[in-house]
Amino acid sequence: MWWKKNAILNSGVNADVIDSLLERARAAAVAIRARVAQIVDVALAAIDVTAIVFVMNGDGWFHRRHLLAEARRHLALVLRGPPRSRPGRIVDAALATHCVDISEPNTVCGPMSDHRLYTSRP
Repeated sequence: MWWKKNAILNSGVNADVIDSLLERARAAAVAIRARVAQIVDVALAAIDVTAIVFVMNGDGWFHRRHLLAEARRHLALVLRGPPRSRPGRIVDAALATHCVDISEPNTVCGPMSDHRLYTSRP
């Protein structure tokens, strides 16, 4: 760890002091994360996920799996780690509120949700 060596050289304190400060900082971070609720605003996340997927797909068409992948990325970013919330809730909210099904009704796949084609509501 270059920063640790740099701190020891530049501060003039013993390495044990730097180690103890590091341990205290890690313990404080664990305590803070334990107290902070892992709550995600599903409605806001649905807007964010829909907007990103719509913009990133050049033609504006996307499938449910695209929303699901972006919801997972969103949860990992917001919760700073592996998602503890279900990304399916965000996808369901996005589809119900912000998306329009543009699939042809007479496809081979029929009403299978994984193969439906969506776009964003105007």
